[in-house]
Amino acid sequence: MLSSRILVVFLAGLITLASGCSSRKPVEVLVTLDGTPVEGASVTLISEGATGAINGISGANGIAKIDSSNKGGVAPGTYKVLVSKGKAMGEGPPDMKSGDYTKMMKGASKGPKSELPAIYNNPKETPLTLTVPPPSSPAKIELKK
Repeated sequence: MLSSRILVVFLAGLITLASGCSSRKPVEVLVTLDGTPVEGASVTLISEGATGAINGISGANGIAKIDSSNKGGVAPGTYKVLVSKGKAMGEGPPDMKSGDYTKMMKGASKGPKSELPAIYNNPKETPLTLTVPPPSSPAKIELKK
């Protein structure tokens, strides 16, 4: 009888663990500027505490797929959102170990020049946040000039 209870508790733990792993999923966001889809925008999600960043690039329809390929998706939580577009954009997420990234996170640097309003590319000033999982897909990121 006791071994049956232990088995049930063990199986419940495995189910909980498995469901926690599957909670990571790719996230799609629709980037618009004054209602028009933005192609080629770099969308970066920065986790609370700035411990990690995940990046995606929007296509012609303005939709960017954000996926941490080595972790199987984006973990649930709240993220700051940085959006930029320019020649230097689209090269992947910021390098967490670079001095430029550290300066940007401290507000000493506003990041690379962007064709979009600078406020959306500054981690200290961006008004954009995204909760994962989003209430709808794609999640809407509406920028204003």
